Amino acid sequence: MSSSDNDADAQGAKGGETPAASRWYLGTELSERILALRRHGGPVRTAGERARRRAERWRAQEPFVREEWWTRRLAADGLTEEDFLSLLGLSPEALRSSMESAPAWLQEIERAYVEPVSEPFSWPERAGGPERSAFLALAEPLVRSGLARLLRGLGELETSFPGALFEPETLGRELLGHLPTLLTPLLSRTLVVELHAAQLQERLTGDTPRARFQDFAHSLRRREVALEILARYPVLARQLVECIAHWERAGVELLRHFREDAPELQRRFSGGVPLGRLVEAEGGVSDSHRGGRGVFLLRFESGTRLVYKPRSLATEAAFQRLLSWLAQQGLEPAPRTLEVLDRGDHGWVEFVTPAPCSSAEEVRRFYLRQGGFIALLYVLDATDFHHENLIASGEHPVLVDLETLFHPPVRVREQRDTERHPGAPLGESVLKSGLLPQRTWGTRERPGVDISGLGSSAGQLTPQAFLMPVERGTDRMRFERRQVEVPGSHNRPRLEGVDASLLDYADALSEGFSRMYRLLLRRREALLAGDGPLAAFAEAPVRVVFRHTSVYGSLLLESFHPHALGDALERQCFLEHLWKGAVERPFLASLIPFELEDLLRGDVPLFTTLPGTRHVWTSSGARLEDFLETPGLERVRRRVALLSDEDLERQRWIIHRALDALRLGEPGGERPSYPVPEPGERAGREELLAAARRIGEKLVGLSLRGPEEAHWLTLDYADAGGWQLAHAGADLYQGLGGIALFLGYLGAATGEESFTRTARMALCAQEHQIELDASQVRGLGLLNGWGGVLYGLTHLGVLWADARTLDRAEHYLERLPALIERDEMLDLGVGSAGCLIALLTLAEHRPSELLWKAARACGERLLDSARRQERGMGWVVPLAGQLALAGMSHGAAGISLALLRLAAATGDERFGRMAREGIEFERGLFSAAERNWPDLRAGAAELAGPHGGGMHFMTAWCHGAPGIGLARLSGLPMYDDARVREELAHAVATTLAGGFGQNHSLCHGDLGNLDFLLEAARVLGDEALEHQVYQRARTVLRVLDERGCLFGLQRNIETPGLMVGLAGIGYGLARLAAPERLPSLLALAPPGHTIPKPKGWRHSEQSRIQPPSKGEPP
Repeated sequence: MSSSDNDADAQGAKGGETPAASRWYLGTELSERILALRRHGGPVRTAGERARRRAERWRAQEPFVREEWWTRRLAADGLTEEDFLSLLGLSPEALRSSMESAPAWLQEIERAYVEPVSEPFSWPERAGGPERSAFLALAEPLVRSGLARLLRGLGELETSFPGALFEPETLGRELLGHLPTLLTPLLSRTLVVELHAAQLQERLTGDTPRARFQDFAHSLRRREVALEILARYPVLARQLVECIAHWERAGVELLRHFREDAPELQRRFSGGVPLGRLVEAEGGVSDSHRGGRGVFLLRFESGTRLVYKPRSLATEAAFQRLLSWLAQQGLEPAPRTLEVLDRGDHGWVEFVTPAPCSSAEEVRRFYLRQGGFIALLYVLDATDFHHENLIASGEHPVLVDLETLFHPPVRVREQRDTERHPGAPLGESVLKSGLLPQRTWGTRERPGVDISGLGSSAGQLTPQAFLMPVERGTDRMRFERRQVEVPGSHNRPRLEGVDASLLDYADALSEGFSRMYRLLLRRREALLAGDGPLAAFAEAPVRVVFRHTSVYGSLLLESFHPHALGDALERQCFLEHLWKGAVERPFLASLIPFELEDLLRGDVPLFTTLPGTRHVWTSSGARLEDFLETPGLERVRRRVALLSDEDLERQRWIIHRALDALRLGEPGGERPSYPVPEPGERAGREELLAAARRIGEKLVGLSLRGPEEAHWLTLDYADAGGWQLAHAGADLYQGLGGIALFLGYLGAATGEESFTRTARMALCAQEHQIELDASQVRGLGLLNGWGGVLYGLTHLGVLWADARTLDRAEHYLERLPALIERDEMLDLGVGSAGCLIALLTLAEHRPSELLWKAARACGERLLDSARRQERGMGWVVPLAGQLALAGMSHGAAGISLALLRLAAATGDERFGRMAREGIEFERGLFSAAERNWPDLRAGAAELAGPHGGGMHFMTAWCHGAPGIGLARLSGLPMYDDARVREELAHAVATTLAGGFGQNHSLCHGDLGNLDFLLEAARVLGDEALEHQVYQRARTVLRVLDERGCLFGLQRNIETPGLMVGLAGIGYGLARLAAPERLPSLLALAPPGHTIPKPKGWRHSEQSRIQPPSKGEPP
C-alpha cells in the first residue's frame, strides 16, 4: 500500500483502536458512508491512490465508461466526483469514528458470539442433513439468538390472546425449517474459499476428504475462528444478522396476524368448525420482499390448509367476484372460485390441492376453462402466469398468484409508444399472460426453456448455467456453473398417471377461448359500468414488473461472491450493473436507487401500482408520481371497448400458432400435398387477383398495429432454440420485409389504399426494429440478411417514388463491409451472393462509391471462396456439410447468377468466368434419369427415392429444376448458348411433370414453380406454356377454395411470411393476375415495371417510375 493510502486509512483513527476492530465497519453501506461524509461537512481531503484505483474500476463497467452515464450515477446520490473519491478513501477507522455507536448488526455479532458454542445446533430434518447444514455452523450463534427472540415473541402472542391456537416451541421449529434455504446462499461460496485456504495451509486434520471437511465444519463453531472469518467478510456478517432478523420478524408477524384473524378464518375457511392448532408453517415458497416477507403454507390439526400472503389480496378477492359474475352470465363450464380473506396488508387464501382428472371428458373441460382464462387474462392485461402460478386440480385450472393483472407497459410517458420495442407484438396479444407455450431465453446454441402455464414440463434444462456445489461434504468441494433441470410443477392435467397432451385438446382450448371472449363481448356494457366487476379493481394493488425476477435473482446470488463481501462498496459496485439496463430503457435510472435499497437487504425489488392511477409505489412506500403513461384500468377498459370479431380471430390465430410451435418440435410431420387433376380450363386474372386480395385482407387483419407500425407474429426456427412464436423480424423470408413487399405491390395492383398503408407501416416497424437491435438482421443474404432488407426497400422505394425509403437502403450500406469480409455463408439465401444481387438492384437507382465497393467486395469474396470440383467450381456453405451444392437458394445457380450480373455491371470478366465455372459444376451433377439436379445438403440423402441413385431430388425454387431453370433464364442476357437452352428445356419439363400437388409456397411449392414457368413462357414467347400455367393456376384456386392455403412448413402450419407463408401465396397469385405489373421476385427481378393506374386510383405517383440514369461502376 502506498504512503498516501496509509495516510488516508489513518484519518480519524482513535488512540488505542486496532485496525482489526475497525475492519468490521467496512460492512457500512454507501448510503451510510454518504451520511458520514456529510457529518464531516463534505470531502475530508484529497483521496489516496487506492481510492482513485477503485474509482477507475467502478467507472470501467458499463455504462459508466460514458461520461454522461457516470454523471447521472453520481447525481442519483447527490455526489460530486470529489465526494465520491472521498467516500472510496474513507478508512475503517474513519468510518468508525464518524458513528456515535456501533451499528445494530455489529452489536448483535458481539452479543451472539460472546460465549463459545460447545454442542452442535439441532436443525430440523428439512435443513437437509449434516453435509448440507455443515456451513451453517458459522452462523449458529446468530441463529440461536434469533430463535430465542422468535420464541419470546410467539410466547407473548400466546399469552395475549385467549385460546391455544399454536404451541410456540413447535411453531418455532417449523419456522426454523426454511431458515437454511435463506442462509446457505449467503455462506457457501465464501466458506468454500476458506475451506481451500485451510487445506492449502495444512490446517485440516483427517485421513479422508470427508474427514477433513468435517474438521473444517467443526472449526466453524470455535468462537475465534468464526469471528476471524466474519471480520474478514464484514458484509457477510451483516447480511447474516439482517437475514435472521427478517426471518424472525416475518415469523412473529405471521403468527400475530393468525391470532388476530383466527375467528374469521374459522368462519370463512372451515365452515365454523374449529381449525385446531396450527401445526405446520412452510416458508421459503416465494421470493422475499419488504424486509424478508414471503408466502407461508399452513396446515391445522383439523386438516384445513391455508396460504398466507404478506400483502393485500384485494386483487385476488376482486378476481373471484369476477369469476362468479361470469358464471352468473352463463359461462360454461363454470370456473372454480377460491375463498379469499383480504386484510389490507396481508391476506389468506384457500389452499389448492393438485389432483388428476378421472376421464378424458374432465381433461376436455379443463382445457375449455383454460381457454377461457387465456381470453380473460388477455382482456385484463395480465402477465407472468408461468407454470408455478397455475395448479391443475382435477378438471379445474386454478390461477394462484394474481398480482400481475392490469400490468402496464414497462415504460413511462416520456418514451415512444411500446411498438418501438421489438417484443411489443407479444405484449399486445394473448401471449403476454405467459399461459401459452413459449420458449424463452433460447439461442441458436441453446434451446431455451418453456416455463409457461400451459406448456412447462419437467426435464427441461435451464438455458443459463447456475452455480452448483460439486463434491459436497469433502475438502474438494467447489462450485461449478452447470445447467440444471427445471423442477416440475402441477400446472398440467394428468390422466391415468401421465400428463394429458395439450395438443390432443387444442380444439377445446380454442373453443373455451371463444366462449369467454364472446361472453365478454356480449356483456361489454355491464363490464364497463361504473359499478361493474372491473371497477372493483381500481384500488386493488398490483405489481409492476420492470425487470424480470431472474435478473434480480442472479444479481443477488452473484453479489455473495467472497470478493464482494470484504467491503460493502465492492458489493454495491457489482449491484450497480443495474445501470446497464437503463441505456436501452432510460426510465430505469430513476428506479435504481430503490432497486439497490431492496437488493442490499436481500430482497427482490418490488414496485406496485393501483389500476386506477398512474402512480407507482416502491417496497418502502415511496410514491413515484404519475410514473406510468396510462392507468392499468384505463388500458383494460380500452381493450374491452375494442373487443371485436376481427380481434377474436386474430387472437385465435395466435393461439393456434403457439400450439403449432409445439407441433413443429415433435418428430415427423409431412408437408401437405394434394392430387393433381388433368389440366382443364384456365384461371381468370380477375379471380386470381381476387384470391390475392383475400389473402391481403387476412394479413392486414392479423397485423398488430400501433399508430405508425404494423407487426406480425410468426414461427421462427432458431436451431437449438427450436421453433418459437416470435415477432416477425426484418428479413424477406419470414419477416416484415417480405410482407411489406407483397402488400405494397398488392396495393399498387388493386388500388386499395389499406394495403399500401399497411406496407408502409410494416417498413416503419422494420426500421425501428433495426434501430433498436441491428444484430437481429443475421447475415448478408437476400432471404435472411441485409440483402433482403436492401432489396425490399429498393423495390418499394421505386414503386412509391419514395426518396426516404431509398435513403434508408443507402443508410444501411455502411454496415456491410465488415460482414462481407467475414462471410462464410456465401450463397443467395444468407450470404454474399444475395447481398450482391440486392446491391446491383439498388445501384440502378442510387449508385455510389460505397455501394460499388461493397458489390465488388462480395464478388471478390465469392471468387476467393470457390473450390475446385471434379467438374467446374463450387462453393461449400455451412448448410451443406462438406459438399458444394447445386440450386438457387444455397447453391451454384444463385451464386453464378449474382456473378454474371456483377460481370455485366462492372465489365470485369473474372466474375463472368467464375459464374460459368459454377454453372459447369452444376452440369456435372445433372441426372439425365431424373432430368433434375440433386439436393446434396447434409441429411438430404435420407429422403432419396427408389430411383434416385441414393440422392434426393426436389422440384422447387430453392433446390432443383425450377430454381436452376429460373437462374438460367435470368442469366440469358449474359450467358446464352445451346447448353443453357437445353437445361431450360429440362427444367420446364421436370417442373411440369413433378412440380405440382405439393404446397402453395413460393420457396418449395406450386406457386413458386408456376412463377418459373410463367417467366419462362414470357421470356421465351411460349404461348402454349403460358396456357398450361393458367390451367394449373385453376387447380391452385380450386384447392384454395376446398382446403385453404397449403403452407411450406411441415404439418401445413400457417405463417404470414413471403417464402413459405401467406404473403408469398398472395404474391404468387397477384403476379399470375398481373405479370406485367409485378416483377418476379424469385427471378431476383429489379423494380421499375410499368404499373398502370387502376380504375379509381387517386395517386399519380403510382404511374411508371423513371429511375435515375445508371451510374457507372468504378
